[in-house]
Amino acid sequence: MSVIADKYSEEIALGVNTMFDQFVSGIGNMCIVLLVVLGIVALHKLNNKQIRKHQDSMEFYLYKISRVTGHSEYEVFCKSAEDWPVATVSKEKIEADFKNYLSHSAVPPYVHHFVRQNKHHIDELHLPRF
Repeated sequence: MSVIADKYSEEIALGVNTMFDQFVSGIGNMCIVLLVVLGIVALHKLNNKQIRKHQDSMEFYLYKISRVTGHSEYEVFCKSAEDWPVATVSKEKIEADFKNYLSHSAVPPYVHHFVRQNKHHIDELHLPRF
């Protein structure tokens, strides 16, 4: 047994790679490749999750409605206020809510109601490319 150990220590001293050393080196390289692939897959899934999250947002629905109908988002606010069954919304309130939406992305309740009521129809619409 000591002959094998002596031969192995001579090979290490001479810098000769043994089959075991090459095997260990290969496993290390495979681990690095595996980590890189897992990193790429994780970034891809995170990106898809962010896209889905954006598509479910109220801002996306308002954008989609305005793009498909050809009306501005302000006109969508006005239509939402007209269809709101709880109370009448004044023009000044719509303008103030729209300014608040532009500056803080705060969507008023009547717009939430409008989008929720029409969400199924909005999801069926396809956005034009340009």
